[in-house]
Amino acid sequence: MGSGELTASMSKVHRWIASKIEGPVRAVFLDTPAGFELNADDISRKAVEYVSRYVGVPCPIASFKSAAKATEWETKNALRKLGHANYIFAGPGSPTYAVRHWRNTPVFDLVTRRLSEGAHLVLASAAAIAVGRYCLPVYEIYKVGEDPHWVDGLDILSPYGLELVIVTHWNNTEGGAHDTRHCFMGESRFRMLEALLPASAVVLGVDEYTACVLDLASRECRVTAAGRVTVRRNGEESVFPSGSSFSLDLLRSRAAAGEEGPKPELGFDLRERATVPAGELLLRQLEKAEREWASGAASLADLVSDLYELARAVDGAIEAGVEEDLVSRGRASLGRLLMSGSGQISPSSADLVGGIAPFVELLIDVRSRLRAANEWALADELRGRLAALGITLDDGSAGTTWKSSNSQ
Repeated sequence: MGSGELTASMSKVHRWIASKIEGPVRAVFLDTPAGFELNADDISRKAVEYVSRYVGVPCPIASFKSAAKATEWETKNALRKLGHANYIFAGPGSPTYAVRHWRNTPVFDLVTRRLSEGAHLVLASAAAIAVGRYCLPVYEIYKVGEDPHWVDGLDILSPYGLELVIVTHWNNTEGGAHDTRHCFMGESRFRMLEALLPASAVVLGVDEYTACVLDLASRECRVTAAGRVTVRRNGEESVFPSGSSFSLDLLRSRAAAGEEGPKPELGFDLRERATVPAGELLLRQLEKAEREWASGAASLADLVSDLYELARAVDGAIEAGVEEDLVSRGRASLGRLLMSGSGQISPSSADLVGGIAPFVELLIDVRSRLRAANEWALADELRGRLAALGITLDDGSAGTTWKSSNSQ
């Protein structure tokens, strides 16, 4: 999962995965990735309550916060719970912390064995990054300022012929005008990181509020929830929208497969992205989004995907100094598409908060961009349309939060 592992909007993914388990679902939450956090126990309790509420089964905590500090009793207790579990859940925290405290421990050795025995691993955010062949040191680069580099990951999928680099938060936009895609790295810095990878490695990018289910038995990957999954290798990428599936073989490098094999059908080539002028790219995204939405065939998930791409193109145009008329057209189109898309949301829907949480967050993000560009009338209209749907925005010093009158 790219993010949102404890949000109502991702509950359908959890239930779908649990439905694939034959017999009783025996869930457990492994707390290691956030073991250094002062609120680690609060995160664990939230996960336990979440699984109980949305999956409908108990979820004990397999507590292993620190390999160095775990007592013999804590380790044995974690092993006992993991040994019986067929739904092993881990998520938020630090990828490199998870690697350090899982590597060469009986706890993670057991997790690896349970996977080979058919248990389902539900790994999100930091935990997902940690289990790849190479692990992205997110905090060290983004927060501390270290040079771009990789550390050896836990490489849990190499027995299945996969040399994966898993990158969550692939489409992150928290930076606003500052590019924080690709797990806060940004496109330019991530290209530097890709250049450090061996040719045999394959990058699996998972959007926020999105899951990529790797079914090792059927050799199929399925994309579900709000966003998309991106497969990148050697400067090329393939993009798969929610609801689509692709062969697990696509994630195997040609070196790992032992043959060149046919090239996969590619999405937007990175080399083309680098050479297309920002203004032309913005025009392409404008025309694509408006054309698809005008046809009336676009789903809510399609709309969110188009809006993310359009917002990125607007940002790129601003950075490149594209003429203001075109940038203003892009902003106006964002606003129109957002407001027309709000008609798909039923204010009386019982699962409003969970079902459209990513959409509302995107509305808030674009509204912030409009306000920063002094597009006050359009920003106020967005706020008014949300209010009519029962969604109240609160602009505070820490940013904009929201609540729904339909929430329980």
